[in-house]
Amino acid sequence: MKRLFTFLLFVFSMPLWALNNTVPNANELVSILDSYRGFNDSGFTMQTTTVSYKKNRKPRTNQVLVKVLGDKSHVTFESPVREKGRMILSRDNNMWIYFPGTRKVVRISAAQKLLGEASNGDILGTALSTHYSAKIIGEAKIEETDTFKLELLATHKKASYPRIVFYMDKDSQHKPIKSDYFSRSGKLLKSAFYKGFMKVNGEEKIHKMLFVNPLIKGSYTWMRFDNMHKSQLPETLFNKSNLVN
Repeated sequence: MKRLFTFLLFVFSMPLWALNNTVPNANELVSILDSYRGFNDSGFTMQTTTVSYKKNRKPRTNQVLVKVLGDKSHVTFESPVREKGRMILSRDNNMWIYFPGTRKVVRISAAQKLLGEASNGDILGTALSTHYSAKIIGEAKIEETDTFKLELLATHKKASYPRIVFYMDKDSQHKPIKSDYFSRSGKLLKSAFYKGFMKVNGEEKIHKMLFVNPLIKGSYTWMRFDNMHKSQLPETLFNKSNLVN
């Protein structure tokens, strides 16, 4: 009887996917990731604050306004003062930055550093499903949470990172717990921990992320997403010619 009770306790403590002996589809997990980052094809606006910490240095902060429509993003720098008015445009796997007062529009890479451990691509609402192929490569326990390991491989050279591994909670919501970002040579560039979520229009969205540099002790960056809401955005906003006004 004791053995039967132990077995029943084990069975009823198992999640539904385990009882059904099924594993979530990798593409479905990527779609879930995208849903935590934005509103799929609906336009939306959010404010992103990035704070970089390095040992023996004062923290550095910047704030940008991000507007997203499908796989296109428009970013306006609001602070610090020396960067105010700069704009970044991302569309068709290309990215440009505009410097106010110069009338210059310069092509940049999504992988270029924005601030601290955060890159240009980290502030955008780009859909992962359009830039990466996905595969479940195992399981792991991260911060006492059982997770699926989801490997994303870039489908083109202009993606922010050639390889990303996401650790997603095995429970029904499959929230991201951690992600590791790799270079083309396989070197671990940084790790991100998902430290907060918020409800927007009844949907869970990422609110706070912590980026950690594995090579530099005491170097880390917080990124916070606020005031996220759906917006009716004109297609013309994402034309390169409109960056210079």
